[in-house]
Amino acid sequence: MTIRLYGTRLSPYVEKVARAIELKGQPFEVVSPRSPLELKRLNPQTSKMPVVDFDAERFYDSTFILRELETRYPQPPLLDSGSNCAAAQRLLEDWCDESLYWHVMALRACERNAAATVQQVAGVLAPWARPVAKAVIPRQLAAMTRAQGFGRLPYEILVEEMGLRLDDLVHLLAERDFFYSDRPSIADLAVYAQLHTARSGPTPECESLISHRPALLAHCERVEEVCFKASAAR
Repeated sequence: MTIRLYGTRLSPYVEKVARAIELKGQPFEVVSPRSPLELKRLNPQTSKMPVVDFDAERFYDSTFILRELETRYPQPPLLDSGSNCAAAQRLLEDWCDESLYWHVMALRACERNAAATVQQVAGVLAPWARPVAKAVIPRQLAAMTRAQGFGRLPYEILVEEMGLRLDDLVHLLAERDFFYSDRPSIADLAVYAQLHTARSGPTPECESLISHRPALLAHCERVEEVCFKASAAR
């Protein structure tokens, strides 16, 4: 079977899917769309990434893609066998996708970081698409984060809230290697992916906040190690 993942791994949702496929030990190809028009062609529903082709079948949305991946490749499982633990893992994945994501995005879109964010995002596009993207992306980022609510908050509060949420993750992880279990699950992939984007460059305050929480750094390293070993073993 051929697995083709469309998107850039700057996106936490694309990164989450990529790490899940690695964890399953499956070969795959990452194809980075070169323009917004290509995004719309690949995903006419929302024009968002990731999109995954399993041979001729196409799937959208990282959560639904991971469910399909689990059906096709059950081992190693992405959820704990215990129903209570699995429920907690699903809830943490959802919280990362729907809440932690916006903490990161608000800091990426804030006035002091927006230029670096736009430069990063435009850098993965085709040269002809970059001037348009640099004109459009700042307005899109500002509009999305303001509509969600975090974009209306002062910078200092955004940083403080990000720190508090990272503290929450430290408490949830506690003494375990992974969230709620002794092996990585969708929860760990979701946390890792958001922190990966937060540490990708345009938000130095996120890099600082995470670096001051060694438990989260160690967790990220464990996720990378397990995925690397699984991928290398195929």
